[in-house]
Amino acid sequence: MEAWIVSLAGSNPVFSGGLALALLGAVAYWLKDVLPATAAFLSRYIVSMVTVDNRDEILFPTVVEYMHARDVLRRINQFTVRAVKDSDAYQSFSDDLRQGVRPRAFLSPAEGFHIFWLDGRLMWMKREVSIGQTIFEKITLSTFGRDKAVLEAFIHAAIEARVARELDKIAIYIPNPYTHGDWSRARLGNNRRLASLVLKAGQTEQILSDLKQFFSDKVRYDDLGIPWRRGYLLYGAPGTGKTSLVTALASEMRLNVCSLSLAASGITDDKIGSLLASVPPRSIILIEDVDAFFRQREQQSQQVRLSFSGFLNALDGVAAHEGSVVFMTTNHPETLDAALVRSGRVDFRMELGPCDHHQLAGMFRKFHDDPVLAAAFAAALPEGALAPATVQERLLRARTPAEAFACFELPVPVALAGKAAADDD
Repeated sequence: MEAWIVSLAGSNPVFSGGLALALLGAVAYWLKDVLPATAAFLSRYIVSMVTVDNRDEILFPTVVEYMHARDVLRRINQFTVRAVKDSDAYQSFSDDLRQGVRPRAFLSPAEGFHIFWLDGRLMWMKREVSIGQTIFEKITLSTFGRDKAVLEAFIHAAIEARVARELDKIAIYIPNPYTHGDWSRARLGNNRRLASLVLKAGQTEQILSDLKQFFSDKVRYDDLGIPWRRGYLLYGAPGTGKTSLVTALASEMRLNVCSLSLAASGITDDKIGSLLASVPPRSIILIEDVDAFFRQREQQSQQVRLSFSGFLNALDGVAAHEGSVVFMTTNHPETLDAALVRSGRVDFRMELGPCDHHQLAGMFRKFHDDPVLAAAFAAALPEGALAPATVQERLLRARTPAEAFACFELPVPVALAGKAAADDD
């Protein structure tokens, strides 16, 4: 029988062709169905895996940054890159460059499949990206073995590494340029101690007390049926510490900062509403130089795509977002529309102006802790003539109290001059 089949196959081309097609079909079936099923079976019973996607605003960047910190990238040769900067200031790219702040490249594994070793264990990762109205990213980490403790330990280590890195930092968010209306964490800013700011007497305590009271009053707001939100307006000339105060308050209260420019070309009526409704928990919304928005609107700048009514509607919409805190800063409060600064939109106003004698003495003591010299320094300078930023910049240049007086073209006190002469001897 076998000999007959072999003879038939050899002498009959139709039969041999059909047999070949049948064999090819069987192989195709095996490759299409049996092989994936076998792989799925083996994966289920000998492989552990965990998936995280960018809808989790905490864990997704935590895993990506941990892989970067653990030098996993040394074993990978395909990357995606984004620019990050170390500056704590909320300013434009051109301003950063003028101040010597340059962005650095942050590499992470590219879309696709990657194999690497971590702590002596073979692991592999699949990163998937899909782009629609939003960008959706997913990372799946896998390793051999059915013990989930390995992957749990990896995730726990990633979280602990981020906690250690960010415990004394504040997260700075900016509008995500690739989506309709959510935030992207731009960088981590160094904490700034509130005590490092020298405001006029009582100002620091006043605004900090108000902010603390707001966060402790949620139940009272709920009982009264009042939206739990608070609006602040800081105004004064450039260099008086408006942005620094917001940073210091965020550091003191362990809050995030969401920095928003109303004049940015990507900010529209629709987008600002979505942004202010999707602020991360425990965040300050910082809208700097709000007067520039009005000025550019009056000049009919094509860059400004946000209407005033759209801005007001978005601010009122924040009322539905529990615990919203909005800080607006301006150099020219007189140019602001009364509808913007009415009660309910702005609940607390504070002027930050040039230095008075209290500030001058306090800033001197930051650099040279001598109360007698600080009092003499403050008395020798006129009140209301110098911005805090100017005073700080000059004091920073001075290494000694005598140099500090010289930086302001002030005569060196007799006692200080005598001490300097004695030191020289």
